[in-house]
Amino acid sequence: MSLPPITNWHGDERAATAAETALAEGRAARIRREVAEIRTAAEQLAAGSPAEAEVAAFLTDQALMLERAGGEARSARHLRPEQDTIAEPGMFPTPALRALLIARAVLEGTGR
Repeated sequence: MSLPPITNWHGDERAATAAETALAEGRAARIRREVAEIRTAAEQLAAGSPAEAEVAAFLTDQALMLERAGGEARSARHLRPEQDTIAEPGMFPTPALRALLIARAVLEGTGR
């Protein structure tokens, strides 16, 4: 997949390089895998206690926002750090990262 042209502050356009395209495609693939993990955990929690149902709703919302922010290469290219699941040293975890960590804890607890 080719990315749309990159435009600088002066309005000059250039084609995305192969490295930029590969980076965006790799990031989008990672986001799609993480969204699948989060949704799987949400499905497992949805029929549980009221507290588990609320956690499932949080996970579902975060999965949707993460998917919209970076599920395709063209959007993953512009994924902001506060939207991503990458842990930054010295920074609080983003809501997306918290959702992923909760999902992994749920899935680990169920042996999936």
